[in-house]
Amino acid sequence: MNKYKLSDIAKSINGELYGNDITVSNFSIDSRTIKKDDVFICIIGKKYDGHNFISDCADKASCLVISKEIIDKNLDKKPYILVNDTLKALHDLSRFVRSRSKAKFIAITGSNGKTTVKEMIAHILSDHKICYTKGNFNNHIGVPLTLLSMKQDEDYVIVEVGANNLGEIRPLANIINPDVAAVTNIGYAHIEGFKNLDNTAQEKYSIFDYVKKDGFSVINDQKEYRKFIKKGNKVFFGYKNDFYYKFKRKLKNFFYKTEFFYIQRINKNLYQFKKSFSKIKFKLSINGEHNYQNAACAASIALCLGFKLKDIISKLESFKGVISRLKLYKLSKDIHLIDDCYNANPNSFKVAIEFLSSLDQKKLVLMGDMVELGRDTEFFHSEIGKYAKTMGINEFLSIGKYSKFASKAFGDNGHHFDDTESLKRYLNDTIKSSTRILIKGSRSAKLEEYVDFLKVRKF
Repeated sequence: MNKYKLSDIAKSINGELYGNDITVSNFSIDSRTIKKDDVFICIIGKKYDGHNFISDCADKASCLVISKEIIDKNLDKKPYILVNDTLKALHDLSRFVRSRSKAKFIAITGSNGKTTVKEMIAHILSDHKICYTKGNFNNHIGVPLTLLSMKQDEDYVIVEVGANNLGEIRPLANIINPDVAAVTNIGYAHIEGFKNLDNTAQEKYSIFDYVKKDGFSVINDQKEYRKFIKKGNKVFFGYKNDFYYKFKRKLKNFFYKTEFFYIQRINKNLYQFKKSFSKIKFKLSINGEHNYQNAACAASIALCLGFKLKDIISKLESFKGVISRLKLYKLSKDIHLIDDCYNANPNSFKVAIEFLSSLDQKKLVLMGDMVELGRDTEFFHSEIGKYAKTMGINEFLSIGKYSKFASKAFGDNGHHFDDTESLKRYLNDTIKSSTRILIKGSRSAKLEEYVDFLKVRKF
């Protein structure tokens, strides 16, 4: 069990301790989950102020971290630490906890695939003591909370790092100080905040500035962005005829050793890893060719950590995927549903359409809005509709403010719906047999409602 003295915590966050210098174990910003020996940190957010919930957790929490001097009879003689800024205190506290850990730290960012790669790595390392980001809790609140949730005897800590705007990754990477950092790829996700792909690349690659000197930077080999990568121990993976993994490791202080690992396609359903003169055939149990590139990234990270390739492959083959990421459900003998409604951006949507296109029978797309695309929102949605048409999709449905541009661009058999009930009626009346259905949109579109609707319907 973790043990921290309040005096050490107060010092690490530049706060002033009032009350007894007791020992605590865990940290929380949610008054609903507070337990004995927890520290409740009163974060002030856009929609809430943690200070308003002090009374709710005063009987349970062992200590409070506050930025407002509050006189509350429920506090009694409860210890508290007064700081100027509780969000900064959260970051400083996570840095303090991280500094006491002997674990290896892995940080993963990128426009697409970071959650899948994170889950793949967690699966590869599952025989060890690990802590990793739950869901996609990867922002300025989620990253420090992940670090605060780890036990002091962890072997590995895997942190997913997200960003919507310039300047968001550096403060988080500075806290993590990773042994291995990976950028899965550069794409159009959150382009509203980044403005262009060069800015996106510079923001994502800034994570490498905080990798330990003897650590590794794992990079999708998109050559147009190499100019933004600085010196260091680099690993490149990517797709160029074959998926490949290029291992470039600095030995001593004089030179680099370069090794090559390829993921080579044998046929539609079988791939092989090639290392020097050895070959290992393997097949993922999850859908989508793009996941072999995610596997190349995950394998690269694991190789940097010293794992053997054959053991990595064995784990990747047994990986079951991430909920609502190209999950295939058989609704009946000849009606299949592809649930990919976890999130969406232009790149990931095209990948999902490519997978749908590879299947037989009638193909139908149900699209929700893609968000944070800025002034090019209409263009990106229209492009998805056009792309679906060129890929042989038979019917295109949409719901939302922007997705109407996609169904319009799709042309004949493109249908937009303004409300949930009319869309459900159409699905109920239209889907009869021999159909493959893809449902995808940004998280805010909440398309799981239609996934659940179809899963319970009897065909």
